[in-house]
Amino acid sequence: MEDNPIIHNFSHEAFGSRFWVRIAAEDGVYARNAAEGLFQLLDDLDFQTDVRHDSGPVASINLMPEGALIAASEHVQALWNFSKDVSADSGKAFDATAGALFSYWQKRGDLGFNPDDAAWTQVMNAYREGEFKLEGCELSCAKFGAAVDFGAIVRGYALDRMADMLESSWGIHRALLMASGSVTLALDPPGESAGWRIGVGAQSEIKLCRFAMASKTADPERNNLVDPRTGQAVTLAGPVRAIATSALEAEGLAMVGAVLSPAEAEEFVNRGCSRGLWLPDGTKLGSVTYFEVTERPEPEAKPTSSEEAAT
Repeated sequence: MEDNPIIHNFSHEAFGSRFWVRIAAEDGVYARNAAEGLFQLLDDLDFQTDVRHDSGPVASINLMPEGALIAASEHVQALWNFSKDVSADSGKAFDATAGALFSYWQKRGDLGFNPDDAAWTQVMNAYREGEFKLEGCELSCAKFGAAVDFGAIVRGYALDRMADMLESSWGIHRALLMASGSVTLALDPPGESAGWRIGVGAQSEIKLCRFAMASKTADPERNNLVDPRTGQAVTLAGPVRAIATSALEAEGLAMVGAVLSPAEAEEFVNRGCSRGLWLPDGTKLGSVTYFEVTERPEPEAKPTSSEEAAT
């Protein structure tokens, strides 16, 4: 295998953010065709699972009256089941049915919290009373008030599905998939490298192979973090980063790690294997302790394809 394989770079807009695909050691035309196939999948996932689409399935779910039901797609079922498991394991530190709470704080911006705010009380009460139930492929509204929003984890899910398609349908195994700068999924690295170089902050990096990393920023204008247990917005002293073998699990870990106390986060992480967290104070939990963090070297000139496909 060549020491410095050409890396083909492609990008695409979906879920309101930018996705990147880097494919190493493949014919350029074949790599481009594979990326275009991934982006078609990505567009379908966007419509099927993102609350932004007024005519999409998630919007339809949130408009269901009590007693109504809808056939949930394979993607909605997968996200729903993962979300319920994380919610149960974390004591509701994350809940995908808290969409109205997310929207409330997003619209409120940087205004301070007012405990007498009637709008907040109404949203919180509706969330606590609302209930959906998934039985087989049928999702029903048992009690109106909750609102589904997979936004905190859906990019990780999309990367996992893209990676599966890249390997099973295209036979491509040396690739790096990234979404919005907050979640990365590394398959096999290029050449003889031990892993893809992934930045950890401005000065450091780690090498990932067959692992994903997700982060939640401390920037209050970008994080939109809410603790469903209290209904309050969450502020961070620094970023929270998570490592797991799937991008979906990494995003779930990062979300929960941003909400739980350090002691709660440690207990939560240790319930699983091959996963870990960096907390805002630099504390490492779980399998993160096995990853070597090094200083980021000066940028090197690397062979890349002559043209990036952006669609």
